[in-house]
Amino acid sequence: MSKLRLSVSYSDSYELVTFVAVDEQDQIVAKREYLVNDLPSDNSAHTHAYGLNKLLTDRTSDIKDKMAKLDAMDTVFEFLCSGEWAKERVVGAPVVSCEVEALAQIMELTIPETQAALAAYSKEQRVQILGNEEVVTRADAVRKARKTKALASLDEYI
Repeated sequence: MSKLRLSVSYSDSYELVTFVAVDEQDQIVAKREYLVNDLPSDNSAHTHAYGLNKLLTDRTSDIKDKMAKLDAMDTVFEFLCSGEWAKERVVGAPVVSCEVEALAQIMELTIPETQAALAAYSKEQRVQILGNEEVVTRADAVRKARKTKALASLDEYI
């Protein structure tokens, strides 16, 4: 049975999507490359919109509450806009921003409760809330703690 592997290459002039089929010994048995620039501009725009839709829905697929899901999508989009592609893709990484986690700590709420509360406000108000000095200070501490937090050992289950 072969497996497919995906790689995406970017430059200022092209986007290249490559799929490679490998066998059980990890040997390449087939390779296909697709250059996004080869698509007509209207299809390219649809493809990019579909890709963004897929990213937003995939990265928030574990959230069932619709308002919390929209808030999480905002967070994912903000990460992408700031160039932090890998941040949400790291296995086991938190799926909420440090600011939301900080606000939850300050308010002594759960993350879903905090997300639901934030969803009741306009985007401008959420920016103001999450930009509050106390929230920003606590978010910096959360960010630092995330970077230095050691993984839990599961050795006893081996």
